[in-house]
Amino acid sequence: MPNRTVATYDRWAPTYDINRNPHIVLEHDDVVSLVDARPGEDILDAACGTGKYTTHFHAAGARVIGIDLSPGMLERAIAKFPEVSFRIADISERLPFENDSFDKVNCAQALKHLANLAAVFGEFSRVLKPGGNLVFSVTHPDMTWDDYEVADSDVRFDIRTETDMYQHRFCDYFSALEQGGLTLDRVVQVPVGERIRALLTPASFSKVEGRFQILAIKARKA
Repeated sequence: MPNRTVATYDRWAPTYDINRNPHIVLEHDDVVSLVDARPGEDILDAACGTGKYTTHFHAAGARVIGIDLSPGMLERAIAKFPEVSFRIADISERLPFENDSFDKVNCAQALKHLANLAAVFGEFSRVLKPGGNLVFSVTHPDMTWDDYEVADSDVRFDIRTETDMYQHRFCDYFSALEQGGLTLDRVVQVPVGERIRALLTPASFSKVEGRFQILAIKARKA
């Protein structure tokens, strides 16, 4: 992952849990449901950030490892959840785990920063046990940001211009999953709705309500 992307997330880390991210708020319940963490499962939370999902999987009784390339994000995660294993790792490179290590892999809102989806999915597939599940969430490929305005945001940078971003299409995800040896299981499209009404300006919400903002996909290793 490019250095400027990591640097931006390091800058965001101190306020990441304070400033509610509409993406995470909107997708949260669907992602947690798709992962469906169970006691005794081994779960990899890839690009875990400050551990927003990691803690849910841990609370469900799963053995969780969170990885991220941002030291700033991981510092926050470790401070909040010292009982969980976190480590520095780049999901665009070979992962530091043996084959067939995890029952499930979760990757939320990170693939937009990576050009080679097939390589990433190939690594996720490698570390998944046979029959294991990958769940990932991304900005919906059809999402447009016209009239989208966050209310009272203290974020002082634009992630769309200050990180490396790639506009992947539906076919890019489906093709990369196939190349990685993963079979599509479920597709969830999440529209702008009540979950984030308070996070947008009233004028903006009235214009963008119902517009698909999140794409969440569950896939299975054969």
